[in-house]
Amino acid sequence: MSRLLRACLLCLVLSVAGALAAAPAGAKTVPGSPPFRVLLLDHISDGVFRRLASRGAVGLLVPGVGPTTNRRQALAELLRAAEVNSRMGGIPTGPRLLAASRVTGTPTGSDVIVLDLPPSGAPVANNRMYRIAVIGRGFHGLLVSNTTRIAGLVSIVDVAPTALGHQRGTLTSVPSTTPIAELASLDHQIHGNNRLKFAALFIVAGALLLLSFLGLRATATAVPAALLANIGLGVAQVSNEVAICAVLTIGTLLGAFWLARVCRGDGALLALYVGVVLVHVLLLVARPEWVAITPLGPTQNTRFWGIGNQMETLLLVPLFAGTLLAARRFGVIGFAVLALLGFFVMADNRLGADGGGAIVLGVGLALLGWRVLRLRVTGFVTLLLLAATIVLGIVSENLRHPGPNHLRSAFGHGLQGLLAVAENRVPLAYEPALAQWPMTLSLAVVFVAVFVLALRSARRRPTRDLLFALAAAVPTSLLVNDSAAYVLAGGVAAVAAFARFTPSYEPVGVTQLAHAALEAQPVRSRDY
Repeated sequence: MSRLLRACLLCLVLSVAGALAAAPAGAKTVPGSPPFRVLLLDHISDGVFRRLASRGAVGLLVPGVGPTTNRRQALAELLRAAEVNSRMGGIPTGPRLLAASRVTGTPTGSDVIVLDLPPSGAPVANNRMYRIAVIGRGFHGLLVSNTTRIAGLVSIVDVAPTALGHQRGTLTSVPSTTPIAELASLDHQIHGNNRLKFAALFIVAGALLLLSFLGLRATATAVPAALLANIGLGVAQVSNEVAICAVLTIGTLLGAFWLARVCRGDGALLALYVGVVLVHVLLLVARPEWVAITPLGPTQNTRFWGIGNQMETLLLVPLFAGTLLAARRFGVIGFAVLALLGFFVMADNRLGADGGGAIVLGVGLALLGWRVLRLRVTGFVTLLLLAATIVLGIVSENLRHPGPNHLRSAFGHGLQGLLAVAENRVPLAYEPALAQWPMTLSLAVVFVAVFVLALRSARRRPTRDLLFALAAAVPTSLLVNDSAAYVLAGGVAAVAAFARFTPSYEPVGVTQLAHAALEAQPVRSRDY
């Protein structure tokens, strides 16, 4: 009997061992080899890059976020698929997700990602892009990234998901017969437009101040003209800096005069403001590079695409003025419709998810609605709460979907994420503003002076309503956004745009309509 028991136990042990040996691959605790090996070259020459492009898909790599970078920062972000602004150290924490091998010469194998990184040593300006190629697994042409949404432009955080074969967040490619030429054009365009961020705002602000000083009605249409000229530069992919400045200057001034001639009535002005906003909505979804790679678009080492601080501030002009005109013509319904459009533009992730812009717009619209709709103080508080509820609703819906989202770090980690964002305002916003205090202080003085002059010269309540809305929005933007100089320069342009803004009709209420109906005279037959 004991022999039989021992035989049964032996059979049981052998059965268990066989079952473990035959366990499926999914039960392994150690992952297998990733689909791609990551190879680092010290420098990818033109000849090597052409050979890599003939075998796979190529792009330009942005090595990090913030004004500076170096190899140590870029490598840490590459291996961990995480970005940390260089103003906050630039070194992400956490485990490494992959390994990278340093090689020389031209890689000849397949299923590899080949790239070069910034040089070692002290941090250098983060204004140069580096070369990357993905060879194998069907990659050909230009690399496409969900992070940048610009064909040919790749973020450092895109490499690890692609190398590991993740289904989401990986690079793809689009066919191209001339990828090297297209990348060279993209490089020149990004470089030229990034150098003109301040110059573009100063051009627009200067044009608005000139038109306002001359007392011309074209001040009401100058910001829409500037925004449309900016899009024209993006569509034409202009990279020459002289041409960019010339087109923006001429487009703003001549466009303002032409639009003022076409849009004589308040209804036409309202259509213009709404139309400009809707054009941006359409392009941000369909062709984001036409808005991003422009002098008024975001820099390509931070946001990549969407609405940056300079465009956000200028968009306050059509959004505030359009909401005021809609409220005067259609009452509360008109105000609500335009306000919802503004919140959607600022907060929706498909358009860039500008959280700071949503806060700024909410504060400004709450004050504007309080004055235009003649509400009490409790009405102002109610509008603020409604704005916050709407924005949070849009953000919450966006966070339900996977993929890159500028607001995920703030709202995806509960109260801790919000506190971290508030704490980061110091190194990201306030310290840079203090470091650039000569420019920041000068622009602040100009903004205050222009605002005081505009308010003193305002003769009608609608003009003052718009100016007070800006007085609430711009300081809020200085608190929550990163670029104080951009906000102040854009604020000067916005104040000048509103200084001469005077609607041509008075709002019509229900009592006025009833009174007019009672006093209406019968129409004679000869008048038919």
